[in-house]
Amino acid sequence: MYSGEPVSLEQLLSSREQRGIRQREWLTKHSLPLISFTINMVGEVKVNTLSRVAFKQGIEAIAECCQHASVFFSESQSFEPNTGLEFIAVASNITALELKAHMVDIEDSHPLGRLFDIDIIDSDGVAVSRDSMSLPRRRCMVCNDDAKICARSRRHEKLVIIEKMSELVSSTLR
Repeated sequence: MYSGEPVSLEQLLSSREQRGIRQREWLTKHSLPLISFTINMVGEVKVNTLSRVAFKQGIEAIAECCQHASVFFSESQSFEPNTGLEFIAVASNITALELKAHMVDIEDSHPLGRLFDIDIIDSDGVAVSRDSMSLPRRRCMVCNDDAKICARSRRHEKLVIIEKMSELVSSTLR
């Protein structure tokens, strides 16, 4: 489930830069909150069966949530570079803070939510964070501690994380 084409740090950084440029272009064009969705994928392989299954389910969850909240996408598009799957959408009929609250609900309640990275950027280009909304930080999928602390300290071996990711994805395919 994890096999795929490895990417270099240089490719990954270039991809992030391109995503930022695209986000700024869309914000300039629409002046509305933006959803930027990617998959948290450990290691040098960013596109594989794990990421494709999670990405598909994530887009479905975002679309369903937005439909229930009467949020409309003025424009949306998926991108599939080997540096990681990306979905971007311009959301109308909702504030950035309300949108972030809905996306946090998805990240916290969906079976694959820990693999989802759903960023909300307001119409001024400012990312809306959990911290800015006084929401709890995300939990580590392996030990349930603060995910940022585990990631920064590299507390868990890559293979342990990949195994946990595989378990999560497999549980949704049964």
